[in-house]
Amino acid sequence: MSLSAIANLASVPVGLVCLTLSIRAFYLYAFSRSDVVFVIGFALSSIALAILFGISGEVKFIHWNTEWARYTGSSIGALFIFLSSLPKSHQGMQQLRRWQIVAAMVFGCVVLLTPALPPFTSSLIPMALNSTRIIIYGCAFIRYAYLYALKGTRFSLIMCVGFLLLAIGFVLFAPQLVTSSLPTVTIMGAFVRIFGYSAVALAYSFG
Repeated sequence: MSLSAIANLASVPVGLVCLTLSIRAFYLYAFSRSDVVFVIGFALSSIALAILFGISGEVKFIHWNTEWARYTGSSIGALFIFLSSLPKSHQGMQQLRRWQIVAAMVFGCVVLLTPALPPFTSSLIPMALNSTRIIIYGCAFIRYAYLYALKGTRFSLIMCVGFLLLAIGFVLFAPQLVTSSLPTVTIMGAFVRIFGYSAVALAYSFG
């Protein structure tokens, strides 16, 4: 298999890792009943479903533009992973959970509307959508870097590293949206994102 073919399928392990980590998060939630663990698990499952649905369009299993759903689901997941660090009360986290369900319904609507959604007419559209994820993870990195400087906890450090890896991973993903001549960079980006998502999820287990 050529490097280009591997690069095209590089998101598959990322999606499977996110799915596995979301299942683990829900398993932990069954014992801990922690709202933040639920939010993380739900966010990771949104990212996993978005990635796998997007790949189904890449391999022509579905003959529609699945990229709208892919960017919507992964951006929503990224946003709620970041937002999970902000509430300081049980009521605030409960409110975040309710908003997450609303966001999941929006994602579901985009999936259902996929047959009617137009193809990308310019690489600027996916570049802008990918930049949204970079900005979200960049903000999350800054947030946890601040928390680590403030409290010096292992949890904040792991989350900080995880979000930094995710931001870098999506930066490395960007060239694929413009040219297919850099498959090695795309593959590297996929592995960096795997480590990033793993760090974020495992921080709640061992942080």
